[in-house]
Amino acid sequence: MQPSSVRKKLNQGELAISAKCAYVDPELVELVGHFGFDGIWICLEHKRIDPAAIYAMVAACRLSGADAILRVPPANYGDLIWLLEAGVRGVMIPRVRHVDEARKIVEMVKFPPVGRRGFDGVHAEADFGRLAMPEYAAEANRESFIIIQIEEPEAVAHIDAIAALPGVDVLFVGPADLTLGLGKFGQLEDPEVAGIIRQVAAACKKHGKVAGIPCLASQVAKYRELGFRFLNVVSDYRCMQIGLKQAMAELETQGVRLTAR
Repeated sequence: MQPSSVRKKLNQGELAISAKCAYVDPELVELVGHFGFDGIWICLEHKRIDPAAIYAMVAACRLSGADAILRVPPANYGDLIWLLEAGVRGVMIPRVRHVDEARKIVEMVKFPPVGRRGFDGVHAEADFGRLAMPEYAAEANRESFIIIQIEEPEAVAHIDAIAALPGVDVLFVGPADLTLGLGKFGQLEDPEVAGIIRQVAAACKKHGKVAGIPCLASQVAKYRELGFRFLNVVSDYRCMQIGLKQAMAELETQGVRLTAR
């Protein structure tokens, strides 16, 4: 079984850095992974991707040495098993409102005695049936990780309980939905929002878990100082947007002007 790059970094007290890939292109996923990111975040909450394409994208993560991190749609946790068996190392769960939801995720992701996941040992995660049953179950529990998103106002009251839950590894702040739900869209410096961000970091420190958040690469030092160690710093979409804007600017310096549509 391929070990988890993210889990290794987090277990050693280091930063784990991920990138988000939204375009359904395994070659692009592999390219991003080869740049050294610990994990590739693939989102199934806001996109519908054919299962065959997901398999190819997860395989591309394995080829590059990056962890595949899949965010699944809310209340659609039945999709977790086949994703894990395909080789996904991390699952990200959005819109969690209560500690009981997080507990259900642990049950579905982890084999006994930690959880209640069902066994089928012939897929990519089990080296296609070449791992002995006890070894596979133990390694799967050790190398998989669970990311619970804190992005619903109702979840704020349960931050400490979620952080205390065995099997949960990362509490990941979703700034956009959190501020949207609070009626303070985009206001990360608002005292209430900033307080929740600090609350997540404090709960993770208290219970030996990891705080995560998406941010710009230039903001890594800021969030690291606050206690965050799992950071998503870029996406394929943003890379294309930045590259295209740079190309347009360079053309303008040579007297060639393009009009964006």
